[in-house]
Amino acid sequence: MKLADALDVRVDEVVAFVGGGGKTTAMFRLAREMVERGERAITTTTTHIFAAQIALAPAHVSAADATRESVSAALSAHRHVLVIGAPSAETGRAGGISPELFRSLRAWCPGVCILNEADGSRMRPFKAPAAHEPLIPAETTLVVPVVGADVFGKTLDAEHVHRPELVSALSGAPPGTPITPEIVARVLAHPDGGRKNVPAGARVVALINKVESLPDRKPARETAERLLRCEPAIQSVVLATLRGNEPVIEVCSR
Repeated sequence: MKLADALDVRVDEVVAFVGGGGKTTAMFRLAREMVERGERAITTTTTHIFAAQIALAPAHVSAADATRESVSAALSAHRHVLVIGAPSAETGRAGGISPELFRSLRAWCPGVCILNEADGSRMRPFKAPAAHEPLIPAETTLVVPVVGADVFGKTLDAEHVHRPELVSALSGAPPGTPITPEIVARVLAHPDGGRKNVPAGARVVALINKVESLPDRKPARETAERLLRCEPAIQSVVLATLRGNEPVIEVCSR
């Protein structure tokens, strides 16, 4: 199964990826799949993106140069274009785009799937959002909270978790605790965690990535079961290996 099928992505979907453990990989994988099935995709971020990640797109347009004409021309030539904010030589990354430009992209490109990385995780597989994030545009129709399965069994600390103090507060687990499916499910399902700032009417599909890193799939499946049992807003849970040839291992639903 393709990731686009597992997430049930429409041609004109507006998707926000949040959390940790593979957001960028998921975003670009989904863009490639949309192109492969004859559709077009815009990737972008409302936070920031690194230079190495920018290189994953066949073409990019900076926010300063983004017009209906420039974006449409890039889509015509490549079917996938990345739209980014201003680059910084100091940090080696580009900033996110403004809500105004995001709305313009939707208006300029009807029928195009827009994929947005809506927060950062400092390369950690698991996180909880700070007060200022995630930056999910109101136009978003699907929110995908992501977690890396390689966090199961690791310690709840800054080495393995982005903002461990917030994960502790949302899950009730003290710092230093081994990370369990219960902890992950509590954070992903929490309205101040994985469901934070989800627009009214948007679908939520959780994504557990790197499931191939587990000796067995039990922790991932237990997390999915807890999410589906305890949080009606989560439509389904995808167990994935996003860097593999076959990215979707299993789709868990009610």
